Amino acid sequence: MSFSAAKAALVCLPPRRRVWHGPSANFPKSALPRRARVIPAPVLFCAILIAIFAPALAGAEILIEPQVGFHGVFQLGRPFPLEIALNNTGRPAEGTLDVQVWKGGATKGGAPYRVNYQREVFLGAQARKTIQLTVDPDFISRPLRVTFSSAAGRASRELDLRRHFSPAPVLLLMSESSALPPIAVAASSQSRLVSLAPSELASDPRALLGVSHLILYDQSLRDLSRSQLLALDTWLTAGGRMVIMGSLNFALYQEPAISRFLPVRVTGTKRVSFIPPAGKGERAVTLAGVWAQTSTVTSGKALAETEGIPVLVEASRGRGRIIYLALDIGRPPLSQWDGLPRFLQTLVTPLGTDEPTLRTEWNDSVFAQLMVSPSFISTYVPSGSLLLAMTGYLLGIGVFTWLWQRKRLAPRFLLIGFVTFVTAGTAAGYVHFSHGGHIPDGVLLASTVLESSGDGFVEAQANLALFSTQLRQYDLQLERGWIDLTPVSTRSRETTEEAVVMQDGGGTSRYRLPLREWDYRLFRMRHIDRFPMRAELAAEGDKLVMNVNNQSVKDLTHCWLLVPGKRFDLGAIPRGASWRKVFPLANAKGQDDPAVQRAETLNFREVTFPDKTRDILFHSSLFPRDGDPRLAGGAAVFFGWVKDPEPRVRVDDPRIQVQSYVLFRAIVPLASGEDE
Repeated sequence: MSFSAAKAALVCLPPRRRVWHGPSANFPKSALPRRARVIPAPVLFCAILIAIFAPALAGAEILIEPQVGFHGVFQLGRPFPLEIALNNTGRPAEGTLDVQVWKGGATKGGAPYRVNYQREVFLGAQARKTIQLTVDPDFISRPLRVTFSSAAGRASRELDLRRHFSPAPVLLLMSESSALPPIAVAASSQSRLVSLAPSELASDPRALLGVSHLILYDQSLRDLSRSQLLALDTWLTAGGRMVIMGSLNFALYQEPAISRFLPVRVTGTKRVSFIPPAGKGERAVTLAGVWAQTSTVTSGKALAETEGIPVLVEASRGRGRIIYLALDIGRPPLSQWDGLPRFLQTLVTPLGTDEPTLRTEWNDSVFAQLMVSPSFISTYVPSGSLLLAMTGYLLGIGVFTWLWQRKRLAPRFLLIGFVTFVTAGTAAGYVHFSHGGHIPDGVLLASTVLESSGDGFVEAQANLALFSTQLRQYDLQLERGWIDLTPVSTRSRETTEEAVVMQDGGGTSRYRLPLREWDYRLFRMRHIDRFPMRAELAAEGDKLVMNVNNQSVKDLTHCWLLVPGKRFDLGAIPRGASWRKVFPLANAKGQDDPAVQRAETLNFREVTFPDKTRDILFHSSLFPRDGDPRLAGGAAVFFGWVKDPEPRVRVDDPRIQVQSYVLFRAIVPLASGEDE
């Protein structure tokens, strides 16, 4: 207790009475009770206010508490969520949260370079705020650094990622049941199983790329936000696996949040007899009285049934899969079955390599061809005004030459006029072509190839080139659904310039980087998009049957079909078009010639386009000579250019010109006849 508080407490006590034995006239005057000294009310009120608000008036002190991945686990080489809790013990602070990671390194074939992830944050007095970011470090030998900088101060903390990474993908389990089923025993020894609450699920689909399976058991998804549901949708279409296990509480599986992922419509529950699949040399066992959900299949196909009830159903969602198990594994007799862990192991089998199927060429040599093409030069050089300026300049010099030869003016005045004309023309040309004349500060070129991944979704690989004519900073706006953005240029000076990724809470990101005059950067970007264009090819003997159904909102132009030894110009395929055509695979004279079926007979060189930039991209980038291995051994290729495509990468600056080229293609190996 402070001195002032103790004094105030003593003042409130009644005065002590002293008792004197003897005549009252003999006790001293000093023994009479004195009048108590009371602290004035305004002074006491000010002291209370100072005691309450003194911490807020002090300098801001920020404490940083980071949490890596999913409860401290993430897959190496994949983006992962980073949750940062900021505790402010002082006055309000507005600043920038900066997370510095390292990319590149020996595994990427280059020197390590830094990438900063930033977000603007406001912290109230005596407040705590949690920020979620998605980071993607390649090089974890150097620590991750979290820094909060404001006008009031700066706080920093380093984190060693080597204690948190896992070489295999992560398995997530979401369950409200207290009787946790024995899924942890069935998980792979290389993968890590992490139990997660719905509120802890990341709202950025990129943060889930290190997750191979999401397992749901007796779990409601009604508390998930819209951004979390969109992140699950994007993660599924990008190749994720979702395993939904039924329970006795079937009402949870009728909620809209989880029914959007279910391949069935759940109607109730009943007890059934279940015969699990037996291994080699094992006897089949019958489990009676197993609780199962009754349902009807709405999408996908039933892999197993019992008593007319679909027990195991599998459905596709883009490149991903959804597996539904109608049995309740958390209740007897199924929970007491010894073979349950091995049975669950079949549902969460490790995924294969997730390498992109798209094969394109994008490097400095390809962009060098574009730089010297007249169609690309016209994007940053105003050829019309430049030709007019040169014509006027040469015409003025010609007039002065004629006057000199005719001697119409004195040489002194003629020299002064010539110098004035040259100086004024040069200054006007510099001002016009440097600060006007419709010359862009830069050009953003996007070349995208689309391939169908099923259910109306396409996997897209965009080759990006950012070319600058001025010394300035650029902000690339990345739309939702993007998976990866990787620099591909190998010039050494790139490592000296740091890139900054600005993330907001809505799932969008901005890639900020500086460029010098007449400099450029090359990137590769993968994203998942919805484009309901179906082009199915099937080989039937010596004929090729093609079914086309364009349900997208875009027209396709310059469409071609190439088969070994032949090519067919299909023209344009407008939106809403649907047709079926039959094409011969080879000439009647060469049907038995094996040389006709070789990949070299797919002659892309004879396919040309009026736009020179489109022609260079097609032959040098989208269909290079040693490109897609699916073309080896003979294949049928259909492709068409998307008319007026919507860019997935934007630059909100009218001084930067954007050119976008999108090609839709389908490749079918004729040896197997499978549709790609």
